Amino acid sequence: MTKTFSPSKIAAGTFAALTLALAGCANNYGTSSASPAAVGQASSVYHGTVTSVRQITIQSDRSLIGTATGAVLGGLAGSELGGGDKAQTAGAIGGAVLGGLAGNEAGKAVGKKQGYAYIVRFSNGEVKEIIQGADVYIAPGTPVDIIAGADGWKLVPAGY
Repeated sequence: MTKTFSPSKIAAGTFAALTLALAGCANNYGTSSASPAAVGQASSVYHGTVTSVRQITIQSDRSLIGTATGAVLGGLAGSELGGGDKAQTAGAIGGAVLGGLAGNEAGKAVGKKQGYAYIVRFSNGEVKEIIQGADVYIAPGTPVDIIAGADGWKLVPAGY
């Protein structure tokens, strides 16, 4: 017996593949990346000194892409259970709920990144905390350029 898939199942599978592809486009939260919106935009640059630093974990509290992907895949898998329409519907709903929960947790784990929370004293005396990815470590006492732009605030060692 040949198994056929309905147009809705094909569309759901396509949606799942698209969301997985988009998951690879996430920002890495570092000094070496820029969003397309930042290209061609002017940023303000301030000067200061790092006074302290602590290592942190940057983690989203939820993953919409993971939840959606898990729900779609769980719904598809769940709909294959049971022999009748009601059993397939119940399986699809249960699969979507469980898949969404699992996908959310998986998405959060994939989106977890290491970072640093820097306390910076600006040259005007103002003090701010700036959080960024761990692609560049800046030791306390280091003079920094503080860039305020379309992608938020970033620190780089002065003259970097």
